[in-house]
Amino acid sequence: MNDLIKRRLTIVLGLLLIGGGIGTCRKLASSKASPPRNEALAGARAVRTLIAQNGPVRLSIPITGRLRATDRMLINAEVGGTLQRTGKTFREGYAFRQGEVLFRIDNSEVRAQLNAQQSAFLRTLVQLIPDLRIDLPEVSAKWEAYLKSVPVEGQLPTLPKLDSEQERNYLAGRSVLDQYYNIRAVYERLEKFTITAPFDGVVVNAAVEPGTIVTPGTRLGEFIAPGSLELETAIGAGELGLVKVGDTLRLTSTEGPGMWQGRIIRIGEVIDATTQSVRLFVGVQGKGLRDGQYLTGAIEAGTLDHAVSVPRSALLESGALYTVKDSVLVVRSVDVLHQGVEQAAVRGLIDGEMVVIDRMSGAHEGMRVAPVRP
Repeated sequence: MNDLIKRRLTIVLGLLLIGGGIGTCRKLASSKASPPRNEALAGARAVRTLIAQNGPVRLSIPITGRLRATDRMLINAEVGGTLQRTGKTFREGYAFRQGEVLFRIDNSEVRAQLNAQQSAFLRTLVQLIPDLRIDLPEVSAKWEAYLKSVPVEGQLPTLPKLDSEQERNYLAGRSVLDQYYNIRAVYERLEKFTITAPFDGVVVNAAVEPGTIVTPGTRLGEFIAPGSLELETAIGAGELGLVKVGDTLRLTSTEGPGMWQGRIIRIGEVIDATTQSVRLFVGVQGKGLRDGQYLTGAIEAGTLDHAVSVPRSALLESGALYTVKDSVLVVRSVDVLHQGVEQAAVRGLIDGEMVVIDRMSGAHEGMRVAPVRP
């Protein structure tokens, strides 16, 4: 009896094991089946997109430029000679007040010529007076007084006023006027041997040293007023309508801290044929600014209502955009309101549209894509 029960239990356990094994095999077999494929995304190209949301778009025109002193003088010699030492040597970094001597060129030879001409003029006047007493006695006293005021060395006094045409012709016929104006010309030339500062400024370039022999046209150096600076930059020709003289902007330097306010003081009239840009000049003042320093900033050019800002690179040559609908590219015509360096403002998109922001080579309408958010 016990043997029979044991045998039946063994048979039942065996059947249970067999059934469990069959169930496990079926479960494993079903788990190895390939998951269903998403036919819609098979072979699709991943593209970055943004969701269009119409609203106000602020127009900002980024600029970069170099500071340049507006009061700048390139100093060239107008006469020849040897540079002499002055009270303050003309060297880079030295400051000079308006009227201080920057350069003095040896003028001894020209001064000797001036004295010789003035002596000859004096002799002419001495010979003239006796004739005047006879021919024009009414003006002889005036010229006698002038003769007494003429020095051999020293500043030549101005000619007396000529009262009549007869007096003028009389003096011209005896070379008095010729000699006088030749002497005045030498005085004008003599002034060019001393070069003074036209404004308060600082030396930024010194090309010569005392003792150098210079000739007319020799570059002596460069002198600027450091407090008067302007930023020279450029904007696209298409952005001219967004700026005007008097607009203000904030500027910063990539080389250190600081923020300065600038104002557009003039706009160029010529469009560069190569870059299609127009030169813009911004007046800047403040501490920490130097000639030659680079600054960056942005011109706030107003706001466009009911528009969308998209990367400029996303625009097609036709001015349209790619949008995504049902994982397929669709060409969407838009109105391009403004194109900046990096962003463009467009109008015509519907809120919620998925706009492709990648520049895509080989793309075409109807191409399958897999949109991703940046």
